[in-house]
Amino acid sequence: MSNSDKLSRGTILGRYELLLPIAQGGMATVWAARQKGSRGFQKTVAVKTMLPQLSDDPQFEQMFLDEASLAARIHHPNVAEILDLGEQDDVLYIVMEWVDGEALSVVTKTAKRNKTAVPMRIALRMLTQACAGLHAAHELRDDNEQPLELVHRDVSPQNILVTYDGVVKLVDFGVAKAAQRMSAETTAGQLKGKVPYMSPEQARGAKVDRRTDIFAMGIVLYKLTTGLHPFLGENDIVTMKNIVARPALSPRVRNPEYPPELERVLLKCLHKDPDKRYDNMQELERALERVLLAMNAGGGGQADDDVGGFVRSLMGDLGQKRRAGIRDAIRSADERDTGAAPAPTGPIQHEGISEIALTALATGVSEEMLPDRPSLYNGSSLLTSGSGSLSALSANEQNVAITPDITRARARRRALFAGAGALALVTALGVVALLSRVAPAPSPAELPPTPTTKVEPPPAVPAPVVEAPVEPKAVDLNDLPTTPTAEPVAAPVGPVQRTVPRTEPVATPSGSTTPAGRPVPRPWVPSVTDPGF
Repeated sequence: MSNSDKLSRGTILGRYELLLPIAQGGMATVWAARQKGSRGFQKTVAVKTMLPQLSDDPQFEQMFLDEASLAARIHHPNVAEILDLGEQDDVLYIVMEWVDGEALSVVTKTAKRNKTAVPMRIALRMLTQACAGLHAAHELRDDNEQPLELVHRDVSPQNILVTYDGVVKLVDFGVAKAAQRMSAETTAGQLKGKVPYMSPEQARGAKVDRRTDIFAMGIVLYKLTTGLHPFLGENDIVTMKNIVARPALSPRVRNPEYPPELERVLLKCLHKDPDKRYDNMQELERALERVLLAMNAGGGGQADDDVGGFVRSLMGDLGQKRRAGIRDAIRSADERDTGAAPAPTGPIQHEGISEIALTALATGVSEEMLPDRPSLYNGSSLLTSGSGSLSALSANEQNVAITPDITRARARRRALFAGAGALALVTALGVVALLSRVAPAPSPAELPPTPTTKVEPPPAVPAPVVEAPVEPKAVDLNDLPTTPTAEPVAAPVGPVQRTVPRTEPVATPSGSTTPAGRPVPRPWVPSVTDPGF
């Protein structure tokens, strides 16, 4: 089984990544792909890979290589450019420019399905561009400036692409014939090309030249402007007989409004005798241009952007869906390229031990838990050097290979731990400073009145009112006044002092005494729970 069977989205062929399949022909599959370069460069291209069932056939392989070598020499706006040729894992591939458009066969089928005829001027404009591309191929020369006498031999609507901007591109030189290329010669009993678009000499297996492509272009022109094939029969055998023996029916027989000047051009292309056809594609192109001028009454012909507008309106959102599919495929490929590495399946190791030791944070990791790494806690060079690298450990202590990516990751973790330690230290210092600036208790005059309990004495013996001591309420730090009313007093160390009821007069610092039965106010100190820093 060939490795071509394994091609799928994401497959890498040389510098190209396959995105999604676009089309499949008789010899190959065409993929949308992207070429990736340095500094984020990428470009969408088309990659043609040989079908697996043909990869072991030397003849088809040579045809595939001939296509690349021949078409790569052609440089013309109306020929799809060949960019590269490669082979990987027994897969031959050709890299071509990406053509954002549809094959002419798809355009005509869509028009027929929508019951819409391709406008005559649009059809002529498309085929004049195709003729220009074919003429460039016919005029191709080798390195010694000798004509290659290249013949496409497969001119058909499937191999004429029309972009959404109105540009026509000729593709697929897989069965092209050139002088001095024995691999391109047709062996007895073998035909190359599509039967409905063969010339009479090609169907008979005779010698062919560029006038064979002119006959095929005449069939394309006939079908595009009338909607019918001039020689189509019940099967390929009948079709071939019609091509060889039956003359083409005049289009005006079916459509009297068919332009007579275009009919003359068409019948000359379809003549059975090659000598009575146009000599080259350039003559046919000029003849079609004259027809366009006559149809437009000297208006200069139809512009290419009108061709693009017709294709866009006919195909609807098909092109947008394909472009969206390519964008989604590129996005998926980028996600695969930048995706996270799979989680390790073995036991998890603490790779941040050196960072924790360097920041001197309490982690709950004791020396008993690290019997093989005593140097982390005994003041070794790892702790004192400040390098933060595991390279200071001995060879026995390093149980994994340190890569640059791991080193950078550990450096980021060291910075994170160091920042966390610094934040904790600053927070602790801020709390201590706040406690040292706590305001003293308010004066007795500012204290709210202490509730008293009245006791009803016996009627005969009156008794004085005794104030019951009230336990002072704890004051929250957030309720303290922002502006102190007296000089701040340092918070004493130890339990909070509370007031004790006194019943005898007590001398105050100024020499006065307090009334009997009133407690002596003492400095109030807030109760602070140890925050644990």
